[in-house]
Amino acid sequence: MRLLPALLVFLLTGAYTAAQNTIGLPRILNYKKNEFHAGSQTWDIRQDKYGRMYFANNEGLVTFDGSYWKTYPQPNKTILRSIAIENDRVYAGGQDEIGYYKPDNQGVLRYFSIKQLIPEPYTKFADIWDIEVYKGSVFFRSWEWIFEYKDDAIKVHPPVSGWQILKKTGDKLIAQDFQKGLYQFEGGVWKPLLASGFPHGVITGIVTSSSGDLLISTHRNGIFSFSNGSLQPWKTQADPLFLKHNIYSFERINADEYVAGTVSMGCIIINNHGQVVQYLGTPEGLQNNNILSVYIDNEKNLWTGLNNGISFIAYNAAIKYIKPGRLNEVTGYSTLLFNNRLYIATSDGAYSLPVNGPAPDLSFVKGDFSPVKNTSGQTWRVAEVNGRVLLGHHNGCYDITNSETRQLTTETGAWIFLPASPIQPSANVLMGTYAGLSILNFKGAGFTGGHPLKGDYISLRFLATDNKNIIWASHPYRGVFKIIPGPDSTSYSTTIYTQKDGLPSGFRNHVFRINNRVVVGTEKGVYEFNDASGKFVPSPSLYPIFGNRWIQYLAEDKEGNLWFCSDKMIGVAVLSDSAGQKKYTITYFPELTGKILSGFESIYPYSDENIFISSEEGIIHLNFSKYIANNKKITPLLTQVKLLGEKDSIVFGGYPVTYTGAGGNKKPAAGFLPLFSGKNNSFHFEYSATAFSLRENIEYSYRLEGYEHNWSAWSAKTEKDYTNLPSGSYTFHIRAHDNLGNESEPLHYSFRVLPPWYKSTLAYLIYTLLLASLVFALYKWQRRKFHQQEEQFAEEQRKLKYVHQLEMEQTEKEIIKLQNEKLTSEILSKQKKLADVSLHLAERGDALIKVKDELQKLYKKTGGDHDVKKALHLVNDIEESESNWEQFASHFDEINNNFLKKLKSRFPSLTNTDLKVCTYLQLKLSSKEIAQLLNISVRGVEISRYRLRKKLQVPTEQSINDYFNSLGD
Repeated sequence: MRLLPALLVFLLTGAYTAAQNTIGLPRILNYKKNEFHAGSQTWDIRQDKYGRMYFANNEGLVTFDGSYWKTYPQPNKTILRSIAIENDRVYAGGQDEIGYYKPDNQGVLRYFSIKQLIPEPYTKFADIWDIEVYKGSVFFRSWEWIFEYKDDAIKVHPPVSGWQILKKTGDKLIAQDFQKGLYQFEGGVWKPLLASGFPHGVITGIVTSSSGDLLISTHRNGIFSFSNGSLQPWKTQADPLFLKHNIYSFERINADEYVAGTVSMGCIIINNHGQVVQYLGTPEGLQNNNILSVYIDNEKNLWTGLNNGISFIAYNAAIKYIKPGRLNEVTGYSTLLFNNRLYIATSDGAYSLPVNGPAPDLSFVKGDFSPVKNTSGQTWRVAEVNGRVLLGHHNGCYDITNSETRQLTTETGAWIFLPASPIQPSANVLMGTYAGLSILNFKGAGFTGGHPLKGDYISLRFLATDNKNIIWASHPYRGVFKIIPGPDSTSYSTTIYTQKDGLPSGFRNHVFRINNRVVVGTEKGVYEFNDASGKFVPSPSLYPIFGNRWIQYLAEDKEGNLWFCSDKMIGVAVLSDSAGQKKYTITYFPELTGKILSGFESIYPYSDENIFISSEEGIIHLNFSKYIANNKKITPLLTQVKLLGEKDSIVFGGYPVTYTGAGGNKKPAAGFLPLFSGKNNSFHFEYSATAFSLRENIEYSYRLEGYEHNWSAWSAKTEKDYTNLPSGSYTFHIRAHDNLGNESEPLHYSFRVLPPWYKSTLAYLIYTLLLASLVFALYKWQRRKFHQQEEQFAEEQRKLKYVHQLEMEQTEKEIIKLQNEKLTSEILSKQKKLADVSLHLAERGDALIKVKDELQKLYKKTGGDHDVKKALHLVNDIEESESNWEQFASHFDEINNNFLKKLKSRFPSLTNTDLKVCTYLQLKLSSKEIAQLLNISVRGVEISRYRLRKKLQVPTEQSINDYFNSLGD
């Protein structure tokens, strides 16, 4: 039973006994058929000018744009054996079928058969194994014929026995006849390339070397070199493997390297000297060792078509993976290159490998790691101290010389080593352990042992000394410690610093020595201890670089660049000096996110070409110089646009739409604008970038012009949906950038969503006509109504005028009435005044009569006294003056509209006494008042009134006053 593991090791490693592999292995991405949704076997691989990959598969043509796989079956659902790309056509050869795929006017690949162009009797053939485009013609090879397709016609080239291979290399097109050997196509005919034929079996590949010679691979007999008409075997280190595992495909990688795809050993990389550079098979991560096809893409990385799947090998990438335990998956914790030997501390012991000779990129060093003796178990750190290699182990500390070890301490596990003095070699070396601080003694040329120091029981995995030789330590969950060793070097004291001392938190703090200063990586950036305040403050030099990033690990390389770990990401702050000003630029490595050893981060920046990073799968090797040099322009692809609905439909298949211009030239349909009905207003966009080795580094930003004003945030998402877009013209913009700050030019796709039928141009024209008709009808109706209103207004005006006239007349009448009333009032007032005056005169007259009577009596008594007589004359004078009737009549007529004159004119027989009676009656005086004025009795007034009615002929039923009023009318 103990022989079984040894037998297993032999079986797994026996294939590699011919030569050792490189220690650094490229990243391999394996795609299984359930991922690309096609058949198991892939027979041919190509790449177009946009970077999109094409695979000839058992189930048809398979494409991959970096994010999405698509399959295009052959029309007869047969195996697709070969493909070639020229302009916008993908020529395809299958079983009993030849033709090409070409994008239609929606950018969707469609297949067009040209089998009907084959002349009789050559229409019967089996598989098309090779397709090459050469000098304007497309050549399809089957065993039976080679078809030359040009200008929509096919010419047939029959073999002597059977065509074995067809290959274009450099400016030559070469084919193999199974019996007669190699032929070259010249002047429209096939000419023998070797007079003696080719007796070495089936040719599987033909490439041109950097010297111009042809390298010809065979299925079972290795590789041959053809130069100046001479064919010679090309000896390589892999010849025994080629003879055993056979070559199925052979391609040139670059000016110095070639890849041979074998039947059962995966890929073998060889250089111009025939030396094996690298093996890439299942032990290195390839999913299958049976290689059917290999292809070198435009980034010099490898694609392999396997017997069961497709694999991408990031051969030219700057990141490689070192697995020290080939048959034992171990975690890498620490790396050291010392005295031409590479050491790695792992989860199961330490490993070492001799590094002989100059090797700028150590990942290409060949060899197998050997376990360091007596170090099995968990190891934490390997470091050079005082010219010796120290190993921190779960069981203590070890001193390593080449592959030999000597255990220095056994008390507890060792984490880290720190010389107690800056002067080398240091007589004492501090060691952080599981239980605190220990000291190692160094004397002469080696360590003599060590012992623990008395102090706090703290696991010290992080140690650093400042310029004052003060020791600083940290514990991820307890805080930061200042350590002061005792004077006798047997003990130490500690001072703990936590959140109350300026740190953002008491947890997840890590001390490092950077730029000759002790700094603390925290959850909120990098901090330093300020002696003046006795507290931690943001680092004046490092906080501006990292801000409030969570810093778990810091390491400084020889150029002053700062390598760091933040959360699960790895990055570097690259130092540049411009005009005397130091500036740092941060670069992240997204492809390494999540691959670092969380909680035990370690970066060993030995040189720009050799950065070693601890990982759960060994050690990650980063060639930073190459990483920067591989910087390339990113070109995004809009790979598909779909209409969303009950049944999604593709409206753009990802290929530029072209049209045939004058002379048959293909031109882009720049003015072509897809139109969609109003109900088709929901869209799904898919986009990608064909930088296959940098897929994790690429992010995208998009904007739909006409709907959005701003670009979206950068994201790794490769699709976007827009639903229920309103009618209008839109342009979808997509751009990409990588972690190095390279940003692509935006890619555009324009389209238009037509308005619904009720918002269409025709609808708006109908609406316009209807509106015009409505406006015209409204105008006519309004005009008719206006005329009616005019007539109604005129009628109203007439009525108003009539009413106004009536009102004017009424007003005039009212005015006249008021005037009459006023005049009447004035007349009445004056008449009253006249009556009052008349009454007053009557009273005075009566008084004068009485006075006169009394004077007459007195005159008689006095016997004719002269004075009394004189008084009588005076009274008579007063009577005469007051009885001036003419003056009174005149005033009365003025007031009563010539009342007396009218009476005189109509009744001339009236006496003055009659006129007076009429006047007093008109003044509405009573009979008594009239009697007083006329100086007669009341009876006399009545008689006078009677006589007056007779003279005036006043009717009996009418009063005399009414009669007088009727005279005034």
